[in-house]
Amino acid sequence: MKIKLYFPDESIAAIKRMGLRQMSPETLRWTADHPSSSYGMGVLLRGKSGEILDGKSFAAMVHAFGAWIETDSEDTSRRVHNALVTAATGTEESVKVAKE
Repeated sequence: MKIKLYFPDESIAAIKRMGLRQMSPETLRWTADHPSSSYGMGVLLRGKSGEILDGKSFAAMVHAFGAWIETDSEDTSRRVHNALVTAATGTEESVKVAKE
């Protein structure tokens, strides 16, 4: 299961100008074995920090910086959609299955 968070190059430059750090791509991990996972829907954990990426934060990244997520399969994509509640945040199109 591969899940990666991407930002356009110009957004990475803007994030750096704000004094913040962001890698692109950033590896995400999906797990249902987390206290914040509701009814087995799972959560996405960011990189090595283990910080949760929630739907509201992802929506903010999409709208402010043009972020998107690529997955390796339709099944993984469905898990990401459910974990981020993309239907409620209007970010369905920002989760894509990577073309091989």
